[in-house]
Amino acid sequence: MKILIKIAIVILFSFVISFCRVNVSAELKPSFVEIGDTATLTIAVDYPDTVKIGLFAPKDSTIAGFDVIGVSLDSVVRKGDVLHQEIHYKLAYFDIHDNLIPPLGAVVIHSDNSADTILTQPIRISFISLLGDSATDSLDIKDVKPPRPVKFNYKRFAMNGLLAVAIVIVILGILSYLHLRKRGISIVEFIAPRKPPWEIALMQLDALAESDLLKTGEFKEYFDKLTDILRQYIEGRFGISALELSTTETMENLRDATLDIDRILAARFIDTTEELLRRADMIKFAKVKPDISIGLQDWQKVKELIEETIPHPEQDEKDSKIPPPTENIDRPSISQQE
Repeated sequence: MKILIKIAIVILFSFVISFCRVNVSAELKPSFVEIGDTATLTIAVDYPDTVKIGLFAPKDSTIAGFDVIGVSLDSVVRKGDVLHQEIHYKLAYFDIHDNLIPPLGAVVIHSDNSADTILTQPIRISFISLLGDSATDSLDIKDVKPPRPVKFNYKRFAMNGLLAVAIVIVILGILSYLHLRKRGISIVEFIAPRKPPWEIALMQLDALAESDLLKTGEFKEYFDKLTDILRQYIEGRFGISALELSTTETMENLRDATLDIDRILAARFIDTTEELLRRADMIKFAKVKPDISIGLQDWQKVKELIEETIPHPEQDEKDSKIPPPTENIDRPSISQQE
């Protein structure tokens, strides 16, 4: 009797086990991968509510050439009398060969606390090479080629050198121009030296004589120009400040200076200059109206002062005491002005 009871229990237990069958499946999408591709491994379990399921994950962070970059577990879903649950592995492939996903699965715990392990079938992974049908041996890292000798570009070096020299010349030219401008020397004067002060003064006197200032009665402007010619000549010829100074200051500078001319001539130059400047001051500031003849006479005196103080080459001792002859320039007559 006891034997029959045991047989009945075994048959009943087998019936319950078959009734409470657990189904575990695995799927990899995609199963054809290139290096660096990602794929999703899904393990699904269908089981009755009379058992408990424990899904187990691989212990390592890699699965058959895949790196596990994420795991997600879905909630349990009831489908009729069966419960359904899925676990998803997000994988990245970094191998260069075909491979197999190993068996994975779940642990089934029965109501009597007995447990079973149900595994899936292995899944084949097909690797697609980026090199087509090339052998995987060609993926080995090859040695670095020796460095190629670099040819020296003499032409480019010469062009860069010439460009650098040109830039330096331009910079020096600009600096020189600024220096000359600060000293009051123009580029034209630097390239073509300025004419001596006596030539400039005589040309200015000729231009003044050809003007209509005396004829139109513009005495103030006439004498202003005439004395400016004399002052400019004093600065250029003797290096004495006069153009921007008053008559008194100019005469003090002249008397204190040592003129490089004969002493008697120097005294006459100083006296005549003071006479001319004082008369011009009376006309410019006291509004004295002179005759046209005074203007012509003063023009002639300025001309004579310039001609008498023009430096000449040294002659022998006898001739040096006699002023060298100068070309007489006819002074403008009243008739010419009128």
